[in-house]
Amino acid sequence: MNMRADLAHAGQRPRARYNRRMYRIVVIALVVVLAGLQYRLWIADGGWAEVHRLGEMKEQLHEANEQRLVRNNALQAEVDDLKSGESATEGRARSDMGMIKRDEQFFLTIAPPGTADSSHQAAR
Repeated sequence: MNMRADLAHAGQRPRARYNRRMYRIVVIALVVVLAGLQYRLWIADGGWAEVHRLGEMKEQLHEANEQRLVRNNALQAEVDDLKSGESATEGRARSDMGMIKRDEQFFLTIAPPGTADSSHQAAR
């Protein structure tokens, strides 16, 4: 006769092929490993949060570099202009230091108080 049939008739449950306790331990261990990996992926150093932060930092640095490149190009153009001729040097001396040429007359006009344009205007 069949062994299961004998156990069923005796009032006992048939014995399972696997150990349920062992499967619970394995499932719990796998869940803990999965949780640990998810923690490393989302929160820990080198995870997605850091990747996102570094991407934003890269974009900010790229924008700052572009602004500095524009400024450097303008300064290089000014240096080239100053090296190439006297007119740029003369214009710079006139505007920054208020210098005038010999045999040149300088007129300073002062705007009345209360007007928006109170800068000094020079005429030759």
